[in-house]
Amino acid sequence: FFGPQPCRRELACRSDSRDGMAKLLGKKKSAKTKTALKYNVQKRVREHRRRVRKEAKKMGNKRPIKRDPGIPNSWPFKAQMLENIERQKRQKDEEIAKKRAEQRAKAKEDQRLAALEKQQVAEERQQQRKLKREQEADKKKKEAVARKGSAASSSKAATGKMEDEDADMETEDDGEDEEGEEEDEMEDDEVVEPR
Repeated sequence: FFGPQPCRRELACRSDSRDGMAKLLGKKKSAKTKTALKYNVQKRVREHRRRVRKEAKKMGNKRPIKRDPGIPNSWPFKAQMLENIERQKRQKDEEIAKKRAEQRAKAKEDQRLAALEKQQVAEERQQQRKLKREQEADKKKKEAVARKGSAASSSKAATGKMEDEDADMETEDDGEDEEGEEEDEMEDDEVVEPR
């Protein structure tokens, strides 16, 4: 009940079969492919390979370089040619070694200069910090001296302070009276003006 159900064709084949072997779905399909399908597959393969080559070209993967087959033994002056090739190879290697040595020396010099600059910057910072500390210390000393001076003068002038406060209060009262008079005059001017 739970398994796959046989179709009508299978049931008919089973009932019709007399030799005991049942044909399930009629004739077997041919393995021959349609030419359209064959060409479509070839086209897809071609496009895929083209894309792969394009990607490899973008990535910089080059085709393997063909090896030099060398100089045949029958070549005239083979020994001299080999010597020339060997000499050129040595010269190239020497040039490369020289360039590398120059680059290393330049890199070391750059590192040394960078270290000197860094050290100078650090020294300048230390000097600035030192100056700042000295200035702050001087400021604190001046403030301490000012406090001592003000404390000494305040104890001397404690009796005179009360008198000064009284005098200040009187001058403030006088200033307020003058301001009040000015305001009264302004109001009077406004009232007098004819319309």
